[in-house]
Amino acid sequence: MIKVIRQWTSKVILIALMLIAIEVPPIAVNFALRYSKTNQLIVDGFMALFIGLMLAIIWWSHRTYEAYNQLGQPAGIKVGWIIGGYLAIILGMDVLSYLNQLIYHQTETANNAALGSMLGHNEVITIVFCFSAVVLSPIAEEFIFRGTLTNMFFKRGNIWPKVILSGTVFSTGHMSTNPISFLIYAYMGMVLAYVYLRTDDIRNSIAIHMVNNAIAMYVLLVQVI
Repeated sequence: MIKVIRQWTSKVILIALMLIAIEVPPIAVNFALRYSKTNQLIVDGFMALFIGLMLAIIWWSHRTYEAYNQLGQPAGIKVGWIIGGYLAIILGMDVLSYLNQLIYHQTETANNAALGSMLGHNEVITIVFCFSAVVLSPIAEEFIFRGTLTNMFFKRGNIWPKVILSGTVFSTGHMSTNPISFLIYAYMGMVLAYVYLRTDDIRNSIAIHMVNNAIAMYVLLVQVI
């Protein structure tokens, strides 16, 4: 019993450290924004640091994912699952966003508002941040919230506990300001987890995440540029 408690405690601590780590790179972006109009060299330095931190998190989370992987070798990319998963995310998030606007009068989540505030101030910041949002962040977050988290807790056949846990923890890092905005990101995380667990290949959830973020970043860019 004590051994089991220690194992669970170590796993919880590891996930907590990963959640903290994924929040560190944006700090470099915030520092870069302070110098976006005055010193491009400092901006370039902070953005290089930002990319380095993201790559380090991807390396770490990928190694952890491989250590806990219950599903074996990737089963292959499933285009139908990618398309269906993305459409499920769009439909569900549209419904929840409508309820968020209807009940809480929020036209966008606090997370999207924060992302939008980082765009349009400096060309290098905008380009690097968009690249990260579309490529680096989906890879890192999928390795953490799907690849590591879903394999670390519960047995292989317990899909729904894994899906719910993944979505819930995923949403905690997205600046929710009310229950519905929390559900928006929890729902997205659960769809991604379901696709990953049903296809046995994390590349499918990464692809969905990339497509979703690419379209979201395009919408934000249209608003600020």
